[in-house]
Amino acid sequence: MTLADDVKVISTFVSHEQVRLDSGTKAPQHYDTIVLCVSAIFHCAETLFHALQQRGSDLTATVVLCGGIGHSTPHLYSAVAENPRYAHLADQINGLPEAQVMEKIFDACFSGHDVRNSGVKVLVEDQSTNCGANATETRRLLQKFGLLASGSKMLIIQDPTMSLRTKMSFEKAFEGDGVIFEACPTFVPRVTESDGKLRFEEGADVTEDELWDMDRFLGLILGEIVRLKDDETGYGPRGKGFIGHVDVPDAVLEAYARLEKSAHAKR
Repeated sequence: MTLADDVKVISTFVSHEQVRLDSGTKAPQHYDTIVLCVSAIFHCAETLFHALQQRGSDLTATVVLCGGIGHSTPHLYSAVAENPRYAHLADQINGLPEAQVMEKIFDACFSGHDVRNSGVKVLVEDQSTNCGANATETRRLLQKFGLLASGSKMLIIQDPTMSLRTKMSFEKAFEGDGVIFEACPTFVPRVTESDGKLRFEEGADVTEDELWDMDRFLGLILGEIVRLKDDETGYGPRGKGFIGHVDVPDAVLEAYARLEKSAHAKR
């Protein structure tokens, strides 16, 4: 196994891709609610916003833009300022919660008004500061508007480095509510290795300069395995109890050990 192979194994696992919203794939089913957990990786939001422009209320009845001000918020501000499509909004978004930043992008660059007129309710959840709070605050907001119903289907769109954990956090927060969840990271990051260096594979709609710094990306996916393992240091029932039990496959644990050893050797 190469380093790139190990990254692929871990990245595929934590991305937990269950649904794609790409226009080139079969039209997805209708969701009662779609939650966009805001991140500085704009591919996630852009994929949803393009789908909403195409399908409107045929895709979903309710969209929740989810995110307050947390440790990753400065990355979002920087990403807006550095992106040629959104840089004109940079002066308007500094100091705003992440969900409000994304609402400005949605309205200014993706015809948010037209999407609302199609019958889609857009709610802004701007109090949460972490993955678990994304879930609990979304549940509170849906309850407030009378939109929490047993049997409803909810799509969770999240940065692929934490898509699985986010879905598990929502399942924990909505435990007993009878809500059905599916995860949509919008893409699964892939890397290649050349001359001992890792680089992202670029797709037709996502380029390397729109993604993470490689060291940050590796730190994020390695950290996810620590959180997902159901032991005393993890987020599962045997640890902090933030999420339900996750079975981490042996192949993922082995890839983690090799990649962690390699990363440690470079420090």
